[in-house]
Amino acid sequence: MGGAVFAVSAAGTVSASGAGDGPGPSSTLGSGSGSQVASTQSIPVRENGNWGVADAEQFWTAARMEAATPPPPAKAAGPAPATASPASAPATRTASAPVARATPAATRAASAPTASYYKGAKTIGVLYFVDRGLSAHSCTASVVHSAKGNLILTAAHCGNGSKYAFVPQYRSDRPAAKQPYGIWAVDRVFKDPRHTAKGTGSNLDFAFATLKADQRGRQVEQVTGANRLARTPGYRVPVTVIGYPKATYDAKDRAIKCRAKTTRLAGYKQLRMACGGFYGGTSGSPWLMNFDERTKTGDVVGNLGGWGGGGSSPSVSYAPYYDGEVFKLYQDAVDGVAAVTRPPLPYSPGGGETWQHAKQLASGDYTGDGKADLVVVWTDGEVTLYTGDGKGGFSGERRLKAAKGTWKHATAVTGGDFTGSTKLSDLVVRWSDGEVTLYPDVSTAGFGKEIRLARAKSTWKHAGQITAGRFSGNKRADDLVVRWSDGEVTLYRDVGGQRLKKETRLHKPGATWKRASLLTAGDFAGGANWDLVVRRDDGELTLHQDLSTRGTGKKTRLRAADARWKSVRATAAGSHTANGRADDLIVRRSDGSVALYADTGAKLGAERGLVPPKAR
Repeated sequence: MGGAVFAVSAAGTVSASGAGDGPGPSSTLGSGSGSQVASTQSIPVRENGNWGVADAEQFWTAARMEAATPPPPAKAAGPAPATASPASAPATRTASAPVARATPAATRAASAPTASYYKGAKTIGVLYFVDRGLSAHSCTASVVHSAKGNLILTAAHCGNGSKYAFVPQYRSDRPAAKQPYGIWAVDRVFKDPRHTAKGTGSNLDFAFATLKADQRGRQVEQVTGANRLARTPGYRVPVTVIGYPKATYDAKDRAIKCRAKTTRLAGYKQLRMACGGFYGGTSGSPWLMNFDERTKTGDVVGNLGGWGGGGSSPSVSYAPYYDGEVFKLYQDAVDGVAAVTRPPLPYSPGGGETWQHAKQLASGDYTGDGKADLVVVWTDGEVTLYTGDGKGGFSGERRLKAAKGTWKHATAVTGGDFTGSTKLSDLVVRWSDGEVTLYPDVSTAGFGKEIRLARAKSTWKHAGQITAGRFSGNKRADDLVVRWSDGEVTLYRDVGGQRLKKETRLHKPGATWKRASLLTAGDFAGGANWDLVVRRDDGELTLHQDLSTRGTGKKTRLRAADARWKSVRATAAGSHTANGRADDLIVRRSDGSVALYADTGAKLGAERGLVPPKAR
C-alpha cells in the first residue's frame, strides 16, 4: 500500500539476492518470499491531535467516501451478491469476468454460494483513510469489546495511511454527518510489524485502532455495542461474514452478508471461505461465530485478510487464524504502547506461487559449515543458494546467477564432492545441448572455474537423470549415476577434473527404468555405499540400497503409486538435519509445496513442510 507512515526499524534483509525479473524468488512471482525484512518494531499511526469528529465529517464528504478505492492488494472482480441484477454490475466487471472464469480456481468458485445484500450491523462499518497522495481508500472494520470501549478491528494491510475515520453501518445515501451511528475519528492504528502480503507474515493480517470519543464524550461501544474477540476454535467453523464492497465493483454500495463453513488454506495458519461477492473493500470484514441478529454482535474468530490481501478471488476469501498473536496485539492497543515490538519470524523460503518455478534442486555443503544447503535453478535461469540451518530448514538465500542467462538451459544438476579440494561441495550440470560441466567449490560467492566433462552434441544429450553419490567404496561422493532416455542405467566412478571415463552398466535399456523419472542419491541405509531413491512416473517411490558396480542393490518400496507422489517435480537429498548422513529427502510438488522427509531409511521419514502450496 502506498503512503506508509509506520516507522519501522529493520534488522536488515536475510537475502543478498536483490531484485529479479523472472520467476525466481526475487522476482514479482516471489513477492514476500525472497528477501524477508526482519522488522521487529512499528510505531502505531497517530493522528494529529486536532483530528476529531468535526474534522472527519468535514474531510470525508459523501463524494470522497464514494470515490474511495480498496487499498492494494485488492481482490479481482467476480460474481455479484445474490440480489444484484446484471444491469447494476459495472461494465468493467462484465468485461473481465470471462478471463477470471477461465482459470481453474474461478471455475471451482463458480459453484460456491454468493453473499446477499444486508441492511448492515451497527458493530460493523467502513474504515476510510488516505495515502500520502491523499488518494482515498476504504476497508471494513468492526467494533470489538475493550475496557475503554474505543477499539475497532480490521486487516493489517488496511493499516498504512492517515485521516482515518470509521463509519458504523455505513449508508451510501447519506453524508458523513448524517450517518446512523455517526462518524468516528481514529486516534491510533496498531499492527504487527512482521505482517507481509505473502508468506508466513500473511498469517498476521490483522490490526486494531483506537477511536476518539464523539462530541458528546461517548465511546463508540456505548453507541454501537461490540463484538467479542475470541480464539479461533478450529479450521472448520460456521461463520457469518459481513463486509462493505466498494462501488467500484458493486454499484449498490451496500453491506453484504454470507453464512458459510470454513476450511483451512493449505500450508497457512488461515481460514478459507468460499462465498461470492467479497470484492475489494471487504478487507477487514469480521468472521463471526454465534452472530445474534437482535444485538448485531457475535464472536470474532477472524477477519478478511491473509495471503495476497485476503483471497484468490471475490469468491474465495481468507482470514488469519486467531491465536495468541492477535491477543498480544489487542493488549498493545488497549495499553496504548508507544511501539509494537516483536521478535523476527523464522526465515521463510517463500510460498508455492514462487516454488512452482523451481526446476532443479541440488543439495550440498556450499558454505563449509557441515550443514546441507540447497541450490535451486529456476525456470527463468536464475540460480539461488538457500543456506541450511542444520535443523531441516533454511536461514537465508543468496543469488548466484541472474535470470535469463545460460542456466535456462540446465536440464540436470547434482551436487557432490568431485574434486576433494575444500570443504565445499561441487556441482555437475548437464546442459540441453549435451554438454556436461563441473563447477568446483560452489559457494556464496558463486561458481568459480568451469571444467568441461563432455562436449556439446555428445551422447550426454540423452542423459535423462543424473545424481551424485558414494558408490565405489571411497569416502567421497564423486560417483555419478545416469539414467538414459532409453532406460539404461550406468555408473561413472571417481569423476573429477577429467573426462567421464569409468563407466559401468547397472541396468540394460528397457521400459523398467525408462519410468524412473526422478533419481536422488543419499546415505539412507547407512551402509558402505550410498543408496538411490527413485520416483517413477506413476508416483511409486522405491529405495535401492547399497548401489555399486554390481548393480542397483536391494529394492524396497517406500510409497505405492499415488497422485501426490506423481505430482513431485524435483528432488534432492542431503544432511539437512546435520546428523552426519545424507538421509533427508527434499521434494518439490506441482503445487509449489516443498517438503523434507527427515531421516529417511527403509521407511520414508517424517514429513516437514518447508514451503506451503500455492494458495487457491
